[in-house]
Amino acid sequence: MEDVNYTLLSLAEGEEAIIYGIAGGQALSSRLASLGLALNAKVRVLQHSGGLVTVQVGDTRIALGRVEAEKIMIRRLTHEASGLALPGRKKLLIALAGQPNVGKSTVFNILTGLSQHVGNWPGKTVEKKEGVHKTEQADMTIVDLPGTYSLTAFSEEEKVARDFILNERPDIVVLLANAAALERSLYLLSELMLLGPPVILALNMIDVAEGQGIKIDVKLLQKVLGVPVVAMVARKNKGIDELLAKIESFQRGEIKYAPCGPDVIKDHREILDALLKLIKGYVKPPYEDRLVATKLMEGDPEISALIREAVPRAVWDEINTLLIEHEDSFHAVVCGRYDWIEAVTRATISRFKRGQVLLTDRIDHVLTKPRYGMPILLSVFALVFALTYAVGIPLQGALQKLVAAFGAGVEN
Repeated sequence: MEDVNYTLLSLAEGEEAIIYGIAGGQALSSRLASLGLALNAKVRVLQHSGGLVTVQVGDTRIALGRVEAEKIMIRRLTHEASGLALPGRKKLLIALAGQPNVGKSTVFNILTGLSQHVGNWPGKTVEKKEGVHKTEQADMTIVDLPGTYSLTAFSEEEKVARDFILNERPDIVVLLANAAALERSLYLLSELMLLGPPVILALNMIDVAEGQGIKIDVKLLQKVLGVPVVAMVARKNKGIDELLAKIESFQRGEIKYAPCGPDVIKDHREILDALLKLIKGYVKPPYEDRLVATKLMEGDPEISALIREAVPRAVWDEINTLLIEHEDSFHAVVCGRYDWIEAVTRATISRFKRGQVLLTDRIDHVLTKPRYGMPILLSVFALVFALTYAVGIPLQGALQKLVAAFGAGVEN
C-alpha cells in the first residue's frame, strides 16, 4: 500500500482503497459502520454522479454525499494489490460538443448505454450527462456538453461548454455536425480550434445530406481542415466503430493533427497583432494569447473582465482605446470565419445540379403559397379533429370499459 493518505472523494472511478479512519464524530461513524463502511473495510468507487459517490463494499453498493465521502479517510491500494486494469491501459476524457439537434445525445447513449448518469453542472441549471465506454485499449469517460452554437459566454450553455474544455482539458473533443448543414457546425469548429484540445469532426446524418443532393468529400475535408473527420449515421449505429477507432488511433499518434483555422479579415490583422503584443506575459493558463486576443475583438464579457484585472491600468487603457477605435473588430472576426467556411465548403462539398428540384422543394413551393397553403393547413386541422372524435372517443370508451371490467374482477 502507498504511504500517502486520502479521502474517499479523491478516488477515481474503478480505484480501490482501505478505510483507516472516519472523521465527523461518533454518530456518523456508527451510521456508516451500519452500512458496511467500517475501519479496515475495502471499498471500490463505482461512479461519481453529480454530488454523489457510489461505492461498493463487499457485495453492497452504497451512495454517499460529497460531505460524507470527504470524511472517510482511506489509503489507496497499488494496482497489484487492488487488481485494477492492466498497466498501459489508457484512461481518456472525451467531450462531445455540437449544436442542438445534431445527434449528440444519440451518440452519447450508444457509447455509454446504462453506465451514464445525469445531474446538473455545479452552480448551474444546465444538465450534465456523463458516462463510460470501455474498449480493449482504453477506458473512456464521455461528457456530453450542452448544445451550443458558439463559445462566447453570453449564455449558461456556452459558458459551461467553454469552461469545461478549458479547465478539464479533455484528451479529445468530438464535434458532432449535421452533414446537411455543415456550414453552421464549422463556425463552432473554428472556435474549438482556439481552445487547445484536439478536435475530431464527426459528420452525422450523412444519409440526410445525400438525400438532399449534398455530397461531402470526407478525405479532402480532413486534409483541408487538418483535423480527423468521420462520416456517420448515428441513428442507424453507423460510423460509431469508426469514430472509436479514430479516437484510439489519434491517441497512439497515428493521425497527424495540424488544424488550419480561420484568421480575421486582412484589414484587421494589425489590430490582432497589436492586442497580442499588449497582452503578452499577462495571460495565464488555461487561456492562450490568441484565444484571448480574438475574444477581446469579439467583445466577450468574461475575457474582457479577466484581462482588465490581469494587466496594468495603462495597458488596459491602450487595449480599450484600440477596441473603441476599431469598433467593427467583432465583424472582422466573424467575417474571417465565414470567409474560411465558404472556402472549405466550396472545396469539399458538391450539391445537386443546377435546375434539379428536390421533392421537398416541390412540396414547399406549394405549401408556402397563400392560395394553397391556408386551405391545406385547415384541411390538416380538420383531419386531426375528425380522427380525434371518430377514433379517439370510441377508443377511450373501450379502454374505460376494459379498465372497469378488470377492476370488478380484482375488487374482492
